[in-house]
Amino acid sequence: MTTVADILAALDRLAPFRLAEEWDNVGLLVGDAGRPVERVLVCLDTSDGVCDEAERTGADCLLSHHPLFLNPVRRFTGETVAGRLALRLARDGRALIAAHTNLDAADGGLCDLLARRVGLVELEPLQAAPAPKKYKVVVFVPEEALGAVRRAAFEAGAGRIGNYSECSFSCCGTGTFLPGEEARPAVGRKGEQTIAAEHRLELLVEEVCLGAVVAAISRAHPYETPAIDVYPLEGLPEGPGLGRVGWLEKPKALAELADETKRALGLETIRLAGESAEKVERVAVLTGSGSGLVDAVLTSGCQAYLTGELKFHEAQTLAARGIGVILGGHYETERAALEDWAPRLQDAINVEIVLSEGERGVFSAR
Repeated sequence: MTTVADILAALDRLAPFRLAEEWDNVGLLVGDAGRPVERVLVCLDTSDGVCDEAERTGADCLLSHHPLFLNPVRRFTGETVAGRLALRLARDGRALIAAHTNLDAADGGLCDLLARRVGLVELEPLQAAPAPKKYKVVVFVPEEALGAVRRAAFEAGAGRIGNYSECSFSCCGTGTFLPGEEARPAVGRKGEQTIAAEHRLELLVEEVCLGAVVAAISRAHPYETPAIDVYPLEGLPEGPGLGRVGWLEKPKALAELADETKRALGLETIRLAGESAEKVERVAVLTGSGSGLVDAVLTSGCQAYLTGELKFHEAQTLAARGIGVILGGHYETERAALEDWAPRLQDAINVEIVLSEGERGVFSAR
């Protein structure tokens, strides 16, 4: 039986929730994590129409790209759209999960997929995500207990480096201690200085499991008061992040790239700023709203920025600096990428994944 919790776990593998921006609101927003799920309806927004579609299709869970609410909520009532929809979902027993900026940033997420739709290769993040905060945990262990302490630390989450697990370092040395009258020494005697052969065990630990690792080491250690040192480590941005920058297989005019983008997104029109005839080879991409990453675009070495929407003055700034701007629409850039991503979710979880067919963007061409 697949539950909402299983859906959350699959999502966290595909688009880790830690990649979400601080202001974002992702994960389970409405519902019970233990509830069984047979069908998930994937959409960009939670709306009455999408809720109606969930009823028609028998979806037990909605997976929405945009959170139903971002700001702290003091009450749920029918007086607001978000409150009314949340109450409807809860009443109908349907869960609501949001995967927003974490899905934009993830490897194989929406930004990657949009970049590939328009023919970009050799992709890298436009703005790399900050590395998870990490610590070096050091503990001094008598030789006979080294294996048990190390195993306990690994099982609590220590020792993970990239694609490797159970990573550690140890070296042998000499420890000294003098047990007091109230002590209960595992080695030596009260009131007598003890000299013991010990191993210095070092492990890399992410902040999320630091407490569990220290507790596991303490439980497995034979000493009454083990010496455990925790050192914070300075980290650099790494791995996935918002936006992508990539290369076209061959240079082309900005106008030609705009036309190809229009076809890739199934659009009749597209917005373009900059010199149409300028050659473009390196392109930055961000689904949805491209505001806020203009500085990253300016330093990326690209000649064009493809996104959904942008503030007037941001587009003006980029065009003035010789960087063309292609705006494909907030809904349109995200929807196209979501269509490409839904099969990845289907491969990752043993429930039926249904992509919403009824939702539409807010704007229509006239």
